[in-house]
Amino acid sequence: MATSRSSSIRSSPLLQAPTSAVILWTCLWCNLNTGFWNIGLPSSAGEWLNLFRAILPFVVLPVSVILLGRGGKLYLPRVSPTRFLIVYGGFATFSSAFSPKPMWAMYWSIAFLATIVAAWTFVDRRNPVESARQLLLITWIATFLVALIVGYMARGSIFGGSESGYGVITELNGLSRSSGVARWAAVPGLVCLVRAYYTRRRSLISIYLATAAVCFFIVYRMQSRGAIFGAVAAVVFALLVASRLRRYALPFAIVAIVAVLYFDPGGTVSNRVGKYLKRGESSEEFESMTGRTRAYQESLDIIERSPFFGYGQWADRLLMGGHVHNSFLQALLNGGAFGALPYFGSWIAGWMIFYKVQRRSALIGQDDRIHLMECGTVMMFFTVRAMPETTTASYAPDLLVMVAVYVYLEVLSVATARKQLRRPLPLLRYVPVRGRVTGVKQVV
Repeated sequence: MATSRSSSIRSSPLLQAPTSAVILWTCLWCNLNTGFWNIGLPSSAGEWLNLFRAILPFVVLPVSVILLGRGGKLYLPRVSPTRFLIVYGGFATFSSAFSPKPMWAMYWSIAFLATIVAAWTFVDRRNPVESARQLLLITWIATFLVALIVGYMARGSIFGGSESGYGVITELNGLSRSSGVARWAAVPGLVCLVRAYYTRRRSLISIYLATAAVCFFIVYRMQSRGAIFGAVAAVVFALLVASRLRRYALPFAIVAIVAVLYFDPGGTVSNRVGKYLKRGESSEEFESMTGRTRAYQESLDIIERSPFFGYGQWADRLLMGGHVHNSFLQALLNGGAFGALPYFGSWIAGWMIFYKVQRRSALIGQDDRIHLMECGTVMMFFTVRAMPETTTASYAPDLLVMVAVYVYLEVLSVATARKQLRRPLPLLRYVPVRGRVTGVKQVV
């Protein structure tokens, strides 16, 4: 992947990515928890701040397009998840015309497209891998800082004496539900867990493991089943896929099974697990996945009315009054069948690129191998979470994280492919025998 960035400004040699790209990406993170409703005549300092944050996508998208246009051609892999997402976003933008609130749907479409285009501005011609790596690091730092802020604000629900922190939305004044808080904690927890296994410095190992333990404790306290299953799947993925971690997978599983059988002969732990997963719900509520099955049926009824074009971004909120709790159904609601197909393709393309780069991991450095495992582990978390929650089908923190993962994988894919093509052909040399050269050729 390569493109020119002669018009981008660099602040220092330490900043490998264009400064303009860093600013644009920061603006999108500052836009979170705002919306079209914040655009109006402000009457207080807080409303002025929300207005400023709300209009950021209208600035980020055109500026990003201008930077890409000045930079020249942007090379992407043939099978590119961000390319699929931009096509899906285009269909959802067109479908905004059928939304009950077209201006609201158009706002979220602009924010969605701005996320992808702004991430592309990190792909610098002179050092694309280093620049994309900084995109990933900035994203990890952003998730860690938000998790730290949310954890502090919700410290009563997390570290209090209640049985669960599931009602954290009350303490956060509606800013985030338990599933959102668990998401914020799970991403830095998984990244720290991967780094703990790869670093050799004992001090860093202790810091990484301690941070991961706190993050996973928050996930546990939030009692969000989607985040819990996603985190478990991500940890198992890291154990099975990473060559260095694979040898721990079978012993870990054996120890876990033996421990459960030894300490839970009468089913005490299993009963506690069942109680934990049910969260005090009735059998009907549990079987309906806390009302998700009803939301799924309602969404299917809406999709039948416009199966090909959809209703634009955030159609579930505008038509159903709440979350559809499934990324693929949300894609069908937003962009119809025409938009949902490239959206499905983005997930497939993402995993294809991950395994393609993993097969070529000998061509990349140790830092990029670690980042590669971080990307795969986080992508597994969001892949599982995409089933009970909405992930990358609309503008949200999940989209910001996954687009950074996708762009980094795309850059590595192109870089390793070019290294493979540029590898010299097998050399032929003559084998010396008794101090002289024979005519026998051997491949090195």
